[in-house]
Amino acid sequence: MLRAYIDESGQEDKDWMFLAGFLGSEKQWEKFAPRWKVGLGPQRPYLHMHDLRWNTKRTEKLLARLGPIPEQCGLTPILGGVRYSDYQDLVSGTPLEKHLKGYIVCLFHLILQVLRTVPDDGRLEVVLEEQTRYAAFANQVLSIIADTSDWARTKDGHLKLAKWSFVPKGSTILLDPADYFSFALRELWRNKKSPKARWCSPLLESCGGKGIGMILKRSDIRAEIQGTLLLAAFDMLEGMEATG
Repeated sequence: MLRAYIDESGQEDKDWMFLAGFLGSEKQWEKFAPRWKVGLGPQRPYLHMHDLRWNTKRTEKLLARLGPIPEQCGLTPILGGVRYSDYQDLVSGTPLEKHLKGYIVCLFHLILQVLRTVPDDGRLEVVLEEQTRYAAFANQVLSIIADTSDWARTKDGHLKLAKWSFVPKGSTILLDPADYFSFALRELWRNKKSPKARWCSPLLESCGGKGIGMILKRSDIRAEIQGTLLLAAFDMLEGMEATG
């Protein structure tokens, strides 16, 4: 069983939105947890990027300590990114507008990409930070991904996407590196010369281009909205309406 912990950054922005996190085995996560706690220090139970003080060098040193730890523990970075303004005009005023927010588009592509890397005898558990406003449609998307693709099954016929859950922020430090990673990606793609982007560089550099997933270009997301993704989304909506 592989487990992925995923967080988001940029929820309602018309700018960049990212879902990102790390994938690993139980042993890798067990190795990670105590090292991360040491990196946090005794006074900090969790890492919350938005709560950090960005005017003190202590924050820079903290992020420098924590950045390399996921890679040192063998965890694999995973990500999905999109800029909502790149396709907003295609969904604005349509039934898809409230369902194809950046969060759902990122989740769809991220999970598809990760599942394609899961071995034929492996299974995947996904843990996401709780997002009440997206939970119903996210569950629908994940159910469809799990059930409708032959390649998303193990050689024994079991679903590769074994389970998924949503947990509150601050409920586990295993979500901390996902918070760091998604925040770092958003800052990098907004302004790579900003102080926040620079201070987040230890984690981004440790990933070294080894991640699973994609950051969608404007031409790619527009083609998908106008083609297969649009049709799939309408099918999802019809299924939700049929089941009430």
